[in-house]
Amino acid sequence: MFRLVVFVASLAVATTTAAHFPWLYVADDSEPRLFFGEGLDHREYHLPDAVAGAEVWQEAIDAPALRLEMEPLEEEGFLGLAASQQIEPRGFLRTTIDYGNYHGSRLIYDAQHFPAENPEAWPEPVLAPEGLSATLRVEGDQLVVVILHSGAKPLTGAKVTLSNAEGGPGLSAATDDNGSTRFSRAAMIDGLNGLMVMHVDKRATGEISGKGYASTTRILTATFNYRSREAAKVSALQPLPQAVASFGAAVSEGQLYVYGGHIGQAHDHSRENLSGYFGRISLDGGGWESLPAGPPLQGLPLVAHEGQLYRVGGLDARNASGEEEDLHSVDQFARFDPGTGRWTDLQPLPGPRSSHNAAVLNGILYVVGGWALAGDSDGEWQAGAIAYDLCSTDAAWITLPEPPFKRRALAVSHVDGQLAVLCGMTEEAQLSKQVFFYNPASRSWSEGPDFPGSAFGGFGLSAWNLDGKLYAGGMEGVLYRLAEDRSEWEKVDEFQTKRFFHQLVPDGRGGLFAVAGASPTAGHTGSIERLDLVFAAPTARR
Repeated sequence: MFRLVVFVASLAVATTTAAHFPWLYVADDSEPRLFFGEGLDHREYHLPDAVAGAEVWQEAIDAPALRLEMEPLEEEGFLGLAASQQIEPRGFLRTTIDYGNYHGSRLIYDAQHFPAENPEAWPEPVLAPEGLSATLRVEGDQLVVVILHSGAKPLTGAKVTLSNAEGGPGLSAATDDNGSTRFSRAAMIDGLNGLMVMHVDKRATGEISGKGYASTTRILTATFNYRSREAAKVSALQPLPQAVASFGAAVSEGQLYVYGGHIGQAHDHSRENLSGYFGRISLDGGGWESLPAGPPLQGLPLVAHEGQLYRVGGLDARNASGEEEDLHSVDQFARFDPGTGRWTDLQPLPGPRSSHNAAVLNGILYVVGGWALAGDSDGEWQAGAIAYDLCSTDAAWITLPEPPFKRRALAVSHVDGQLAVLCGMTEEAQLSKQVFFYNPASRSWSEGPDFPGSAFGGFGLSAWNLDGKLYAGGMEGVLYRLAEDRSEWEKVDEFQTKRFFHQLVPDGRGGLFAVAGASPTAGHTGSIERLDLVFAAPTARR
């Protein structure tokens, strides 16, 4: 077992209690836990009173900090605190424990945990005016750790030790003038890893219960999950500026554009939870660039054609957070010119529409599905599909032959010169696995092979035609490709983070990016992961 006694050498003591530290993690059932041990593999030591009363909080989840209800738990292999409530594996957990006057030094523990297995989903912690905190990120084949103290001051010259839940020797490295240090990714295990660092402030003196102390010692433990396979899929692109779902995204001339979407907690629809962000990032990397935005909207597609971006419809929320929902679909149709940085309003849709989808095929914009919400109405489902010629200077919306379905939260793309419409929710609030094709030449609809997996996997999924092949994936966490004869679907890859109401877009290197969305376990995310299709071995699924 790896024991971190070296960290308490400055305390000039070597007792059993001083060699134990609080560690946070999330069990397999998504329930947060805290124990007091020598290392991550030592979870059966009794809790001192100060630790037993720890307040554990979840933060950085696009919502107010949440205090978790921790209760004592004793079972085989574990003695500590556990929360009965499951958490979303995003944001981070933290606690601060004031142990008290310990052999002449005030001992304070800071503990953090990053539940997400996707390094790009690790947020920057909310920094406290006092104490230690760690920020983590993966760059290439290295784990980058930044240690801050007293708010946002770099902790320089500090020894940071990396350990893991399997025990064994730890690996130490010192922080530089920026509070930063690096570890090889090969030093981490697939599973729970931990960092520890100590800081002694000899100027922080005082008295507790009439007994003086000559310094203050803070010890930070920061734990995080890691999966080498998932980390290998991490995109070179920065995450979106905020976690978002149900937004528009498109790639044009080497840039990824995103527009609007839903932020905050799921099912909370309000003005505050509509994103007003419109921005882009180069597919070659770099940072996000904010662009002139139109109205904040969600449930809308964004498409690209000949260097121009088009947003189509969407949902507006007129109520404040906590008020009765007042949601309205819009009929807006507008074009953005990256050259001028301006939006131009185009002919409105024939009627308001949101939760629909769209694709461009041979210069024609096709819009399918959705519904029209208006205040307290139940929503009018849109049966008709419409089209608009983006190459014509005097184009007008035309109505296509009526589809044999009504859907929202569906995917729309194309394959073999035909429009492809996938899955979604029916007017009866049932989830569908059906796939349909529209042939512009014959102006007719036909049915294709059902989408694989459970019907839930087709709700809020995304689809993209890459190099003539149709790919789609969603909540199930599997990327499928339609077979060349369109008779079945082939499994080609897996998402590192299961997500829906996301967007699939080309990465410019023969693969796809899965952009943001909502995860059934992680909540809203701004992460972008790369799905590399070059070496994918297809497996048929019906």
